[in-house]
Amino acid sequence: MTEPWDTYPAAKLVNDVAQLLQERGVTPHPDDDREPERIQAARKLLSSLGVTPTLSPEQSLDLNGHAGYNARVHGD
Repeated sequence: MTEPWDTYPAAKLVNDVAQLLQERGVTPHPDDDREPERIQAARKLLSSLGVTPTLSPEQSLDLNGHAGYNARVHGD
């Protein structure tokens, strides 16, 4: 029998890290336009630790008319 994969939401990791920093006396000032970068970094960190990163449905669905896809793939 295989073991279940450990999973963790990438956005929750970002929030957890921000909260931890605040507890340690550091005040994060996240830019809203860099949210995709934060999620990507959280996904890489989780993957490197052997944890499968997950996304919420609203983050995994393309709700902006493919604008994110077009920017990543075609540069427009």
